[in-house]
Amino acid sequence: MDKATEQTLKEVKQLIQKAKRICILTGAGVSAESGISTFREAQQKGNEPGKGLWSQYDPQQLASIEGFLKDPEMVWQWYQWRREVNQDKEPNPAHTAIAHWQKQAKESGKQKVTLITQNVDGLHQKAGSDPQVYEVIDIHGNIWQNHCLQCREQHLEDVTGLQQVPECQVCGGQVRPSVVWFGEALDEKKWQDGETAAYCCDLFLSIGTSSQVYPAAGLMMLAKSQGAKIVEINPEPTQSLVVDYQVIAKAGKVLPKLID
Repeated sequence: MDKATEQTLKEVKQLIQKAKRICILTGAGVSAESGISTFREAQQKGNEPGKGLWSQYDPQQLASIEGFLKDPEMVWQWYQWRREVNQDKEPNPAHTAIAHWQKQAKESGKQKVTLITQNVDGLHQKAGSDPQVYEVIDIHGNIWQNHCLQCREQHLEDVTGLQQVPECQVCGGQVRPSVVWFGEALDEKKWQDGETAAYCCDLFLSIGTSSQVYPAAGLMMLAKSQGAKIVEINPEPTQSLVVDYQVIAKAGKVLPKLID
């Protein structure tokens, strides 16, 4: 690690120690360090023998309400395949550092740390960022959860290996993965909670995600408008003008150094 990066880390660590309300936004770069493919990478890997020729399908077919209504079993089987591929993936040091930070903050009562993630893989929760205990907002949903398309009843039963679309035991409707598909709006409450966290924070960390992709990038702009310091941690830095500190490195390498 070069001296410039070390100096930036030192300054960011001082910000963290002084901050009272922290908002963390994580994206695909954090999951990538655990071997989780992006949606399109997974689609290409689906061309492997015996795994289904997923790469021949348009993403709109595999992750949209229109695609599900047209061929629900195809879409369900695509998500079952993604679950199968990701089931042995484990949290990396970035996940565990954030979970540890949330635990420390809650126990000390000196900080409020809100985690907003665009990732649907559930690795933050697996690392210990429990939504029942801490402020955790998965704005794009969770691939391990399902709900009824018609009545929206949550379905917690194990669907491992199930290749046919389950039937809702409440209304008889079709059960779908609880993720946000192309063309769907984000969950209103989750988004409002995310906006509130960004609006009220004095430190905003953008980790493993582009600082220029909306709507999530709007949270950073909101935080900046209220005087928060903005830190970007990403091996591929963006050109965002609102970023105050840029750490060009992988999250799993630097977060444990920042949070101890």
